[in-house]
Amino acid sequence: MNSRQPIIVVVDPDADRATALSSRLDRRGYHVVRRSYGIDALQCVAEYRPDLVLSAARLPDIESSELQLSIREISPSTQVLFMTGDAGRPAAGDGIESAVDRLLERLPVATS
Repeated sequence: MNSRQPIIVVVDPDADRATALSSRLDRRGYHVVRRSYGIDALQCVAEYRPDLVLSAARLPDIESSELQLSIREISPSTQVLFMTGDAGRPAAGDGIESAVDRLLERLPVATS
């Protein structure tokens, strides 16, 4: 039985959104690795073989399609979820943490 802590790589050049998302994931029992660039994220995928990569859809250094294909080549079992510009943007009257909570409702629960 594999009881390792689930690993999620968060890739987002927006530091506020990445911090909010990473903090929430960490509190829920995930091991979180943050990166701002796709190339750095690929190095993390090779090193950690994460369960999930949560990435901004637009990164400054790599197209999302290229990132996804590269992740599949490195670690075929790693799931990839791209966040559009609205994924972390609060709705009217909402805060960034509420938007992050809505995203996390879609993820599996970490078990320690």
